[in-house]
Amino acid sequence: MLYNLNLTNAATNIAEDIRGSDAVTTVTVTTTSSVALAANNARARYSIYNGGNATVFIRESSTVTNALYTTPIPPGFMWKEDFTGGSRYLGVVSIIGAAASSVLVSESAVI
Repeated sequence: MLYNLNLTNAATNIAEDIRGSDAVTTVTVTTTSSVALAANNARARYSIYNGGNATVFIRESSTVTNALYTTPIPPGFMWKEDFTGGSRYLGVVSIIGAAASSVLVSESAVI
């Protein structure tokens, strides 16, 4: 965090991003597109951990396929979207699996 302590400036702008605690849920993944995270206007960050045995594919959109995705998450890996230094994605995050599986989805909100 950066503080402007220069007293000769007429105004001091300090921005602080306060995040709430993470909400963690287990999401069942199938070979059909489903929603991993619903749209959330207060989303600060999210992560998806693939604890299953098959690769899962995610996309920041209302649809995802095995051919049209943003990120593949292999078994035992985690995807973390933190939005540091950029704009936050507040829409639906969709997920599909190469086979049936489950993932842990964590999301925190700006409070």
